[in-house]
Amino acid sequence: MIPTEEAECYALADYLRFKNMTFCHINNEMYTRSWKQKTRQLKMGTAKGFPDYLIIVNGKLIAIEMKRTKNSVTSPEQKKWLEQLNEAGVPAQVCFGASQAIAFIESYSTM
Repeated sequence: MIPTEEAECYALADYLRFKNMTFCHINNEMYTRSWKQKTRQLKMGTAKGFPDYLIIVNGKLIAIEMKRTKNSVTSPEQKKWLEQLNEAGVPAQVCFGASQAIAFIESYSTM
């Protein structure tokens, strides 16, 4: 059975807390039936495709777009954000599962 993206996010958040790292999960989802709430979020700057996590690793900001290990698709908006963050000097990538995300984080924690 393939863990859900939500389960992968829980595992990553547990790891980050265990390592006492500074991080934030970006609550960028707009799963609501309320058009009023969607309009408010858009007016405040909710941006389609922004990565799920911002993490500070050894004084450097990195970004992660979390996906399930299988059967996941990266949207064009997500790809654009990751590309622009990398161009701006913020390492950003799609990680398929918590294990891949942890490996990405650890590659910066040893620098």
